[in-house]
Amino acid sequence: MKKIGFIVAFLFLAAGMVLFAGGSQEPAAAFDAEKPYAGQTVTALYFSATYADAAKEYAAEFKELTGITLEVVDFPYITLYEKMGLALSTGDKTYDIVTPACQWDGEFAPYMVDLAPYIEKDNWDQEDIMDNLWEQSGKWMGKVMGIPFSNTPQTLAYRTDLIDEFPQNWDEFFAVCDELHDPANGMYALAIPGVKEQLSGLWMMVHWSLGGAWADEDWNMTLDAPETREALEIVKRWFDYADPAAPSWGLPESDAAFLQGNAAIAFSWPTLTIAPNGDDPAKSKIVDKWAVSPIPYEKNGYTVLSSWDIGIPEAAKNKDAAWEWIKFYTSKEKQLKSFTDYSILPSRNSVWAMDEVKESKMYPHKEASDRGAMIWWRIPAGTMAETYVRDAVANYVTGQWDKERAVSYMENGIGDLLEDYPPAEGVKNTGR
Repeated sequence: MKKIGFIVAFLFLAAGMVLFAGGSQEPAAAFDAEKPYAGQTVTALYFSATYADAAKEYAAEFKELTGITLEVVDFPYITLYEKMGLALSTGDKTYDIVTPACQWDGEFAPYMVDLAPYIEKDNWDQEDIMDNLWEQSGKWMGKVMGIPFSNTPQTLAYRTDLIDEFPQNWDEFFAVCDELHDPANGMYALAIPGVKEQLSGLWMMVHWSLGGAWADEDWNMTLDAPETREALEIVKRWFDYADPAAPSWGLPESDAAFLQGNAAIAFSWPTLTIAPNGDDPAKSKIVDKWAVSPIPYEKNGYTVLSSWDIGIPEAAKNKDAAWEWIKFYTSKEKQLKSFTDYSILPSRNSVWAMDEVKESKMYPHKEASDRGAMIWWRIPAGTMAETYVRDAVANYVTGQWDKERAVSYMENGIGDLLEDYPPAEGVKNTGR
């Protein structure tokens, strides 16, 4: 009951390889002789984005190989959290497969199957998954609740015809903005996805790059600090170099401004819109004039991680057939195809090492990941904590609150959340 109450409370606040078995087997060899799960149907719950689109495309091939029918159900981000949380916490048998965002792992882990026995049984090539990524996406307190299938650190997109070398710290960054900002001629230094769902994550990457943290390893709050205030000042200053309409924008409007040539730098998730469209003359005015860069390094180069893992609910009806889909969807072959066709960044070291990936415009994401990409808290309070950050940053940059009110709102609000939803015994704060 407490978990259900937590989800409802969040919604209230939010409104304010080898192909199958791995190892040395040939792809799908086990299914050439027989299809032990033929006739079964598995239903998978996805985020309404490229991940679901790829799954839908691959379903026909999967059925041909295994005899298993895959049905994909997908919802937008905030609705997905509600749907997935309620299904898991109530034992709903609708879904055989779910794909949690990594920040939900700590909340959803008790309702997920431990995949370790499946991995061992099939000698699945787990060593190929990036270690740091898996520890943040899919593993929780010794349990393998999912396999990470994406690895997207927050990066920036910039105009290569206007910027020779991307700045390495925030002082250099603003010097570039001063040079390029020319609103009288329709050119803004920055495209920013406003104060909606993205700004909190952008603030986090600045805060962490300065050495800031929400709490120490024992969950004692540390937000009332100089790094928090400096990060707020930096993010507010961004809007001096953006279209006056930017505070009301979302990610689509920000990316569109960059693709139309009206901004020199885009705060974005380039894999979502810029990469698929940036070199398409029908959709972009900056063909062959853009690149991706990690954020300014400042003290440590830390940035925000977006990752999704795929696992099996305890209540699933067709667990073994579900595992076959997980192996298929996360295989080397499908991760490469997902990268080339859908700009989904791989979770496998071997795929990052492939020429098609290393020579692409998306490869700077690997540098960002190696510097240190991390998710904020994965404990149950983490999702609600992010809403306190979002509201504080949004109200500060729009001038509704002063800096001290924004800092105290985050410090006190998140501190109260930790009291109401304390981390499980033995769980340390390994994030920021």
